[in-house]
Amino acid sequence: MLGNTPGAFGQTWHLPCCDDRPTYKTFVTMASRIFDRSPGYSVIGKWPLIIAGIFSKKVREIRELLPRYEQDNLFDSGKFKRYFPEFSVTTYEEGLELIRKE
Repeated sequence: MLGNTPGAFGQTWHLPCCDDRPTYKTFVTMASRIFDRSPGYSVIGKWPLIIAGIFSKKVREIRELLPRYEQDNLFDSGKFKRYFPEFSVTTYEEGLELIRKE
């Protein structure tokens, strides 16, 4: 839709996203409820990942993403929603329900 709209060219766009901004804890709790699991998780500190990265390429690759998550990533799709008001955005809960049904 966006790529086929001539007036959209030459502009910066954030693709549509749900306006809810759940924390990781809230998201894990929501997913656990939908998938009927207990919401267990733990937070691993930076140093254990650095040390584990010495021995594991996969952990090293995960560690490389850490700087991205030191700041909140907030996406503003207001422009898209104003330009395409008929577009329906999937909520996080709806998305998780769709994944569960697959």
